[in-house]
Amino acid sequence: MNKKVFFTTFLFIASLFSLTAQEESSRTLIVDEVEYGQPNQTYNTYKTTWKKNRFKDNWIISLGGGAQTYFGIDDSKGPTQDRVTFAPQFSIAKYFSPIWGLRLNFTGGSLHGFNDGSFGTYVKWNHGTKDYMGQSVVGTPGYPNTSPSASMLTWDPAWNHMFDLTLKDANGNTIPGYNTDIIGLDGDNYYWRPGREQGKLYMQHIKYVQANIDFMFDFFNLVGNYNPKRFFEITPFGGIGIYNAFSNMGSVNMLVAGVHGGLITKFRLSERLGLNAEFSGSVVPDSFDGQIGDTKSMEGIGQATLSVAYKFGRTDWEVAEPMDYELVNRLNDEINTLRERNAKLAAKECPTCPPPPPVVKAEPTSDVKFLPDPVFFRLDKSVIDPSEWARIDKAATYLTEHPDVNVVVTGYADKKTGNPQYNMKLSERRAKTVAQALIEQYGINPLRVSINWSGDKIQPFKINEWNRVVIFVIE
Repeated sequence: MNKKVFFTTFLFIASLFSLTAQEESSRTLIVDEVEYGQPNQTYNTYKTTWKKNRFKDNWIISLGGGAQTYFGIDDSKGPTQDRVTFAPQFSIAKYFSPIWGLRLNFTGGSLHGFNDGSFGTYVKWNHGTKDYMGQSVVGTPGYPNTSPSASMLTWDPAWNHMFDLTLKDANGNTIPGYNTDIIGLDGDNYYWRPGREQGKLYMQHIKYVQANIDFMFDFFNLVGNYNPKRFFEITPFGGIGIYNAFSNMGSVNMLVAGVHGGLITKFRLSERLGLNAEFSGSVVPDSFDGQIGDTKSMEGIGQATLSVAYKFGRTDWEVAEPMDYELVNRLNDEINTLRERNAKLAAKECPTCPPPPPVVKAEPTSDVKFLPDPVFFRLDKSVIDPSEWARIDKAATYLTEHPDVNVVVTGYADKKTGNPQYNMKLSERRAKTVAQALIEQYGINPLRVSINWSGDKIQPFKINEWNRVVIFVIE
């Protein structure tokens, strides 16, 4: 049965791999892509501030299966191949940053344990109070007799389900009897546990389900740079859960709490599809299998699974650019000054104005040297801010309406930041960024666009911050 389940799971996973041939959707805000001539920019994930995504973004659903085994009393005595069973797995995860997230994980199946019939306390008998020790509970189903030699022996409730159906009476009818390979007779005709002395075991079938909530973090993102296209990732996790073992073969239903932890190795197949190999373990009370042992207080479940993961919503993260508050304060001061002047002008009586002259469309002449709307940049940045695209749009409109005019895109950097060598390269990147935007976004002929950069040698504006700029010079 297990071989069929393993084979079916393998075919299911293999069929999903064929989906990876689809094209990945493109995003213009992924920080590691080249955008309008920008060099690749890297960000330390832990030290960088990230914008908060919507709640519906960064969800992951995974489905798969693998192998599991139980670690309890006497289980190590059983054959390894008989202890391993199939473990289905389903999980839903949500990331709250590029580093960490939470996961709800479900699994279960049938665990195979082993018992040799030795001394023990069974939950079935008064929930592990050791009351069913030979003669304490006369008349309990499965109780053999009240022999004095049986007063310190525990009756295993699983024995009530172990019968030898090969015994026949004189008429050939089956005589149900206990399996004497596990349960023997002592001198007082008491059924007891020779399995221990004979080295014979019986298999326990622990049918169960578990649900865990895990905290997880991506290790490479935590210690290194953010890379949404990283092929391989290691994700440790840990959490708590509830575990329910159903009543079966003399055992009672058990609902317990436990801890869960492990490691996920992730392989990126496409923007949304991935393959996860997970190794996990759970620790539960030793009563989970229905028997309380003499030496162990906790027992364990180990799993190794392979699953296919699919991402929903947005899959990447955007850097939260900090504001230059010094510049913001200066601009606010200028706005307040202009408001005061405007208020004073509003208090004055407005003279009668002559009618305006007719509007004549401006034609390029030798007097026009540059366009009036330069493109400004943030400190040490060469990425075009969303607010600056309107200025580029005006320049592109002018060039479209005047096909006989060429433009020189000139980049600058402010003198109070950086050094001359660095500022020269920064101004070059700014100029190339704007030029490429004109060509690729607005379709301006590349032959009409020239590029120039001056670093901090020339400061077009008196205000230092305004010199982080690109100016359009008309030819």
